[in-house]
Amino acid sequence: MTRGEKPAGAVRGPVGLPDRLLPILLAAGALLTAVDIVWAFTLAPLVQGAQLAEPVVIGGGQGTTKLLLSQKIFYLHVPVAIASFVAMGFAAFFAVRFLMTRERAYDVRSKTAMEVTLVLIAATMISGDLWTCFEWGVWWVWEPRLTTYFILMLLVIAYFILRNAIDDPERRARFCAVFGIVAFIDAPISFLITRLVPSSIHPVVFRTDSGLPPMMLIPFLLGLFGMLMIAFVLYRVAWRVNADALAVEELKERLEEQDARANRAAAEEALARLQARGAAVASGAAAGDGAGGDGAGASGVSAGAPVVSGATGSSEFGAVSPGAGESDRAYASERGDAAAGEE
Repeated sequence: MTRGEKPAGAVRGPVGLPDRLLPILLAAGALLTAVDIVWAFTLAPLVQGAQLAEPVVIGGGQGTTKLLLSQKIFYLHVPVAIASFVAMGFAAFFAVRFLMTRERAYDVRSKTAMEVTLVLIAATMISGDLWTCFEWGVWWVWEPRLTTYFILMLLVIAYFILRNAIDDPERRARFCAVFGIVAFIDAPISFLITRLVPSSIHPVVFRTDSGLPPMMLIPFLLGLFGMLMIAFVLYRVAWRVNADALAVEELKERLEEQDARANRAAAEEALARLQARGAAVASGAAAGDGAGGDGAGASGVSAGAPVVSGATGSSEFGAVSPGAGESDRAYASERGDAAAGEE
């Protein structure tokens, strides 16, 4: 763990009230979405489309324009798209918080919000392409709204490619935070592009010149709130999974650090023992060399003349009495006198 990062327990946190309410929120979101779809195809009126060549009788009345059944998909398509913008907004917010605090918890939250964003973008692209094929007769048109939203999808995919390309956790979190903030700039552009570019052929759902009638607005709002609830549940579940994965990763790092410290301490202890043993062997060899020099000096003295020490007259061959020298001279003198008499 680097400086400023919190442990895994702080990242995940205890199970709180939002997690206990997840099943209820998921059921409520699914119910609202189902009501939205059923209402859209049963009670919501059809919108007016292209001008017909001749009047026709539709539902007991005479009509001169084409009624668009394909418009029904917008009751699901638009809430999913708005939920993707909201999820990406939270991803950018948590990225800013990470750059301000350098707490790893915000990086996990930003990554989780990006995962939810990618799921919602995929659902938006699928539903939008179905409407495009049914209404325009082609699967794709390079018009401003579709183009900017397609760029947004590519940016989200590039975000996860960048995360997998960097191994260092601190650098990965920092680079991805900056990239996520920059990528979010395309979200409001994609939302407002149909208003900024009047030539866009993409229909505008929210307009200031006219509002939706209640029979169309109510199911749309039900679908919007239901999709936001489902997105929140997806975020909380994915965040729990990512937090648990991070806790396991940090636990492995701590275990590896402890093993490394234990191995380093064992290696240092073994090295100290080897150094102590080497010092003992070196001191023993030096002591042996000193004893050998003293013995050689003593043998050299014994090979020479007898050594008499001090006034005591002690020699290598034993002790000599103080008067030994005078008796020897007297004895030699007597022998000399005897030899002279014989001659």
